[in-house]
Amino acid sequence: MKVIEPKKWKVNGEVRWVFDGKINGKRKREQFDTKKACELFIKAQTKEPLIAAWWSELTVSERVDIHAAHNRAKEDGFSLLSAVETHSVHARGKTHLKKMTLKEAIGYAGKDKRWKNDPNERQPSGFLGDKLLTNLSVGSLNTLRCGLENFVRFTGHDLQCRVVSPELIKSWLISGGDKEAHWESNTQKHYSGHVRNLFNWCIRQDVVKENPVEKLEKINLDPFDQYVLTVDECRKLLKLCREQHPEVLPLLILNLFCGIRPSETRRLKSGKGRDCNFDWDDNEVVFKAKQTKTKMRRAVEMSENCLAWIKLQELNLPVTNANHKWQWFLQDAKKELEYEMWPHDCIRHSFCSYGLRHSGNAAKVALQAGHTEQIMFRHYLKLVSKANAEKFWNIFPEKLAA
Repeated sequence: MKVIEPKKWKVNGEVRWVFDGKINGKRKREQFDTKKACELFIKAQTKEPLIAAWWSELTVSERVDIHAAHNRAKEDGFSLLSAVETHSVHARGKTHLKKMTLKEAIGYAGKDKRWKNDPNERQPSGFLGDKLLTNLSVGSLNTLRCGLENFVRFTGHDLQCRVVSPELIKSWLISGGDKEAHWESNTQKHYSGHVRNLFNWCIRQDVVKENPVEKLEKINLDPFDQYVLTVDECRKLLKLCREQHPEVLPLLILNLFCGIRPSETRRLKSGKGRDCNFDWDDNEVVFKAKQTKTKMRRAVEMSENCLAWIKLQELNLPVTNANHKWQWFLQDAKKELEYEMWPHDCIRHSFCSYGLRHSGNAAKVALQAGHTEQIMFRHYLKLVSKANAEKFWNIFPEKLAA
């Protein structure tokens, strides 16, 4: 067919683009609002003879399949071409996956999870950007970011996600990250979980087809006993905090005698009104779901010695700049107890151990600490004697002074 150019006409004072020519020997005239629409129509007409020739070469069976596929796609609201393209991606695998570097995949979550629309701030993106939608705490988000940044420093920022192998991840875990530190099995499992979550996100984004972490052998944790402070060490901590760090004394008391996580103590509010977490009628600390690690409401009973310590000074929570002040206290505590390194979460572990030995009620202690009964029996059973448990729950301010 002779190529015909679109003609610009004025129809009733309006500009129209017109096709005026012959199709299969018959004269045809069509009007369009835009030149582009007219050109697409003309292009389609020039393809008709080619399509007709191709159609004539198909077998009857092939024509029936195409007709049935076209009708099925039309019923479901998509084109036959889009259906074929989607199938092609899954059938051919990685050759049709999106290209994305590890740095792009990890992305950015802003300065913290309460990211605001600052024109000078980078937009949230990638895996970390999507994590903002999960209501992850600031601390958890930073822990996730640090672990993934360690991984990408080891592998290189510009490495494509689809070429990351199980061997590369294994090498990173065994070598102890980018600083070649020695990682215990617990740390290895923790960090491999971060990378697993990243690649699960990559699968959902059609960046990779499989998660390389899933091909690694399961990391078995080394057997260990939780570190528990002695009764004398607990007394020294309380004395040190009372004399040199009085502002964080309520945090220590709630951590030691109630088993409340340090991160949770920093979210507590005293005073009056609906926001107050202290029920003085029932002598309980009542957590709202958004204040706990497990995102579940929890009521923690305050023991007699806990109440005695709490009432030593006016309760004023939350503590300003609490995290830094708590770390300063732990630095002094490490020196006071002559530790080279501060045992992880040993204050809370002490509560669990002394609490389980004293009451024998694993369910109650687990509820206080926000644990499960299985964890209580696995990690805290018979780590201390009954006699020492009795001494622990009799640490009162007046007895300490004496």
